[in-house]
Amino acid sequence: MKRPRATPLALVACSLALASALASAPSRARDARRVQRVVIGRGSALAGCEGIDASNDNRTRTTFPAAPRLAFRTRLAGGIGQAPASDTHGNLIVVHSEPRLSKLDESGRLLWSERLASEASSAPVLTSAGKILVVTRDGEAQLYSPLGKLLAKRTLSLADPRRRSLAIPTESGGAAVASGSDLVELDERAAPVRQLHANGNLSTIAETDAGLLAISDNGSVQLARATGALELIGSFEGSVPEGAAVAFGQVFAVVDGHRWAALDLATGHVSTLANEPSLTLSGPVALLEAPAAALVAAGGFVSTRARDGSELSRVALNASGQAFDPALRGLRPALVISDQRGTLAATQSGNDALLVPAGGTALRLEETNCLDPFRPTPLPKGIVFACRSGQLFGFSDTAP
Repeated sequence: MKRPRATPLALVACSLALASALASAPSRARDARRVQRVVIGRGSALAGCEGIDASNDNRTRTTFPAAPRLAFRTRLAGGIGQAPASDTHGNLIVVHSEPRLSKLDESGRLLWSERLASEASSAPVLTSAGKILVVTRDGEAQLYSPLGKLLAKRTLSLADPRRRSLAIPTESGGAAVASGSDLVELDERAAPVRQLHANGNLSTIAETDAGLLAISDNGSVQLARATGALELIGSFEGSVPEGAAVAFGQVFAVVDGHRWAALDLATGHVSTLANEPSLTLSGPVALLEAPAAALVAAGGFVSTRARDGSELSRVALNASGQAFDPALRGLRPALVISDQRGTLAATQSGNDALLVPAGGTALRLEETNCLDPFRPTPLPKGIVFACRSGQLFGFSDTAP
């Protein structure tokens, strides 16, 4: 039996009722004590933040070139201040060492550039709502459109806004920003909706289905659900100074510089996967399938690990096969990301970048060395290596 069609009068009545309901609720929707969780999704960015995405696993959904050829090489005026972001089209979002934000196309050509009020304190974030978020050293969150238009500017309540911060995109279309022990959740308009305080200085923030994860450098792991404060769910019982990664319901981290461990998010139980007292391990880590991982060992090697923590291979980053140069100890030893085939891309201060296929021979990309590289940045059909000096090296499987 057919349902009768609504009359215009009935439609008007429904519209008025809906309008009345919406009019009575706006103050509650933005009340920081009653966080409203709107799910947009993870977004289409290839590298939406420093750890690639909100899991901080340094694993991209693209594949790196099998036969890489130099597609472009350029140097940006003003240098590069943080790891670049990349969108689904391969455009690069760069914050400079000077207070400036720029967007480049996949060939490294400048599309637009905008002045910032102060230098960026974190890598740029590409939100799942398609916007660009920059956190500055004067404690402001600035939101830009993909065309470079300033959409919003918000002041964040941070104890020390000038220190380096962490920022990730959230599935609500907003972002989470950490500075010291402060953790601020922003909505899709960059407005703060929740201010949280962690146990210790934060070394990693991530998002899971359960909420926001906060991992402190003292090893504590806390969770903030859709509403409420941070709750302690476990501890690595040691120092976790560099990025931890989240996958398969677990948090993976290098603890005390020699222990590779996993914390179960459901139980808080910690498992030691490998203990290397004679070998210095460092992060951030790059997760692989299974879950395997790639770690930096002794500063100058990439060590791949099976899911039980056993070492599968070790590749020297230095062309001579030696460990990390002591003269470069003040800089990060190496940075690694992985792709969907298990290929690794690695950079190290003073050495050429490497691509390491799973089970294959490492390929050294000649003349890409620089003193202070950032983590590699994926493109739809290639990869970019960026240096603080402003140098960019783009590689793909095809010639320009």
